[in-house]
Amino acid sequence: ACNVYGKDYERLSLTVTYETDNRIHMKIVDPSNSRYEVPESVFPRPKSWDGNRDSPNINFRYTKAPFSFTITRKSTNEVLFNTTGYPLVFEPQYLRIKTSLPTNANIYGLGEHTNSFRLPSDNTVRTLWNRDAYGVPNGTNLYSDHPVYFEHRTTGTHGVFLLNSNGMDVKLQTVNGGTSLEYNVIGGILDFYFLAGPSPVDVAKQYAAVAGLPAEIPYWGLGLHQCRWGYKDYYEVAQVVANYSAANIPLETMWTDIDYMYERLVFTNDPQYFPLAKMRELVSDLHARGQQYIMMVDPAVGVKPGVSGAYDRGQALGGVWMKNPDGSDFHGLVWPGVTVWPDWFNPKTPTYWENEFRLFFDPATGIDVDGAWIDMNEPASFC
Repeated sequence: ACNVYGKDYERLSLTVTYETDNRIHMKIVDPSNSRYEVPESVFPRPKSWDGNRDSPNINFRYTKAPFSFTITRKSTNEVLFNTTGYPLVFEPQYLRIKTSLPTNANIYGLGEHTNSFRLPSDNTVRTLWNRDAYGVPNGTNLYSDHPVYFEHRTTGTHGVFLLNSNGMDVKLQTVNGGTSLEYNVIGGILDFYFLAGPSPVDVAKQYAAVAGLPAEIPYWGLGLHQCRWGYKDYYEVAQVVANYSAANIPLETMWTDIDYMYERLVFTNDPQYFPLAKMRELVSDLHARGQQYIMMVDPAVGVKPGVSGAYDRGQALGGVWMKNPDGSDFHGLVWPGVTVWPDWFNPKTPTYWENEFRLFFDPATGIDVDGAWIDMNEPASFC
């Protein structure tokens, strides 16, 4: 017991479910107190397979006191995850669980990051904390977090996924010849999925069965797309499109960053440099040639009453923005300056946001795009 981040919970509940022959779901929770878990509405849980579970490819075993557990591969009887000798810590603001690994283990994942593809096992700390920063150095966290890793061995590959959205450090260490992987989490519960593999492709499929499959993309999404920040006006965008044709390069889709916006305000176009009539003409020309057009949409809404229609309409709904604990609007700083963000858990927000898309991208009166570039929807703030 360390009692540094609140008192250690003396009683915990362990649930282990053999969901398929290749997936074990293990949860450790405090049965007496409610703690944050990723909502089902945000991350739907996979259903257990109702077939024959008499021959699982991985097994769970535990020791009651002091508590530890192992995950083993049935075909080789090798241990894939082993907490023996590492005390579990479960406190109000700190969770720790640690497993031993083979020497020089082949660990991949725990993204997004600027580490090497294969994570070094001799003092690597992977911080999982969404980070939108310019000029990111090597060995740091990036835009999104995926607390899943694959471990490759000569006998097969397996995966471990921790369903926890709190900030965490995952430490890979080798001390006195022994290698380990340690989770240090600042909240939530321990909600693990162990994936048997045995091939990397198998693990990827098993993880997709838990995390969900990607949306089907349109066929034209597989073609050549042109996208960058910094176009100064609609004419430059049109010229780029024309240059592709002149060079006989088959451009499928043209994209535009926030350059088109008025004062960087979402759901606006700059009347001088990207006037609506010229933008509609540009899109019509693209469509006439069987090409597509995509524009960026930033969920950060500039706090500019009377200038930003999106802000005014959100305010008229009684405020659909993320709030501070005292009920006031949560303000941040993004491209247009001081901003608010739609609260996606507010029941009014979907109707509000759909209406903004409907107004700005109306094929008859607005810009008839073929797709939206959804950017910085974490939300990301510069302050």
